[in-house]
Amino acid sequence: MHRVKGLEFDHVVMASINADLVPLPAAIDARGDAVERESAETEERALVYVAATRAKKELLVLSYDTPSRFL
Repeated sequence: MHRVKGLEFDHVVMASINADLVPLPAAIDARGDAVERESAETEERALVYVAATRAKKELLVLSYDTPSRFL
């Protein structure tokens, strides 16, 4: 998701948008205090938004088991 900023595609598939993957626990838990963890979660949410808004015609979001709370 980091590499699609500024790009557009007719079709975008976002796969495995699951609770245990998005947001990435390591990206959140590695931060020291609550303010840094909240900032990291905001960054992760922004990545999902950027990836989803790259689709010009069709967006397909897939998950299994428990979907991410960002959906």
